[in-house]
Amino acid sequence: MREEKRVFLNCTMVDVTADCALRHGIDVFTEGDRIVRIAPTGGDTDDYELYDASGLFVMPGLVNAHAHLFGTGMPSKVISGGGAQKLVLKLVQSALGLKVLKMLVSSACKQELNSGVTTLRGLGDFRFSDILVRDRIRKGRGAAAGLDLVVSGPAITAPGGHGDGTFALTASKPEEFAALVEQNVSNGADLIKICITGGVTDAKKKGEPGEVKMTEEQVKAACDRAHALGKRVAAHIQSSLGVSIAAKCGVDTIEHGASFGEEEAALLKARGGAVVATYTPAYPYYKLPAEVTKLDDVRIYNSGVVLDGMTAAVKDAYAHGITVAMGTDASCPFSTQYGMWREVIYFAKLGGFGTKAALIAATLGGATALGLQDETGSLEEGKRADMIFLKDDPVSRPETLREPLTVVAGGRVIARPKVKRNKKIERVLDGLMEGL
Repeated sequence: MREEKRVFLNCTMVDVTADCALRHGIDVFTEGDRIVRIAPTGGDTDDYELYDASGLFVMPGLVNAHAHLFGTGMPSKVISGGGAQKLVLKLVQSALGLKVLKMLVSSACKQELNSGVTTLRGLGDFRFSDILVRDRIRKGRGAAAGLDLVVSGPAITAPGGHGDGTFALTASKPEEFAALVEQNVSNGADLIKICITGGVTDAKKKGEPGEVKMTEEQVKAACDRAHALGKRVAAHIQSSLGVSIAAKCGVDTIEHGASFGEEEAALLKARGGAVVATYTPAYPYYKLPAEVTKLDDVRIYNSGVVLDGMTAAVKDAYAHGITVAMGTDASCPFSTQYGMWREVIYFAKLGGFGTKAALIAATLGGATALGLQDETGSLEEGKRADMIFLKDDPVSRPETLREPLTVVAGGRVIARPKVKRNKKIERVLDGLMEGL
């Protein structure tokens, strides 16, 4: 089949390999799923389908490095447990439940893609529904065709750990952790997700969202088996002790994170590790009133602890030359499947890291954390044709990311992409963002 040849004419390119420098008057040539040439406008365009991008800004497609795909971001008491959660989990395990899960995951992928995310990493979903949908996307089928979806299958946790009884599989002995790793890989997982510490939703005391739940032996068993099978390991961690265990025992990406020291930094850097910040759910959890979030005082307080921990982790990562990425933790309350633009702004303003750092973390940083830096994350010849076209300069007006004018994912052009927004959630989050 003849590869489609396109050229996007006369745009301004955001070069994330050069501190987000703007390159004006650029033509971007693509053939099939690849960028084949980037050149000053006005060159030979024979045999190429022409797209006039005059006056538009082009940057790499976003990399959402941490999401769950089973939810929409609507707040619910189900997350806190109880009878309602039991009923939902019973449905999830039924034949009908699997059909519903596949529909939800497919919808999430479409929303992510149309919002400008061209590479998406799912880190914990039910019943391998993420893998089933990924396989369909890779065959070029469905509304999310072109999206590069990287998934872990169910997370792996310890008894009483984060995700126990919900989106995670549970093990106790080190050999059981290794066996679950093998099970996930045999089912097609691209990587392994483990939960070393607890989290906001399962902590019982103020100040303990990151209570360690997995032992060093358990973490090492999971990491050793994953690495032997050629898979990276991402770990949910919300305390410094958790980061220390992860660094010593082989974890590749620290999800959420907390402060860490010289020893942990050296270990992470030596194996090309990364820190992945997820401000999107934590900030609304902490700032919004309980009647809106449906969270209790313990969870609200601990959300503040997590916010501080993430900022400390990113600062420590930058100080030691460790890759920094970001993700939305989508499916959590107030974290929609189209909210990556908010994560960019939260990272820039809440963390104080600035918009350029945020855009780099949302593109090349994310690609590097996933081991895909040779494939995507920046606009360079030979890489995948993953691009978003914007009305305004995202460096000076990052809110322009909310409405990409065109999304190109693996060469597939989505003109005038649309997402289905929840007006209630958007109204609440827009009000919250005004205070930043």
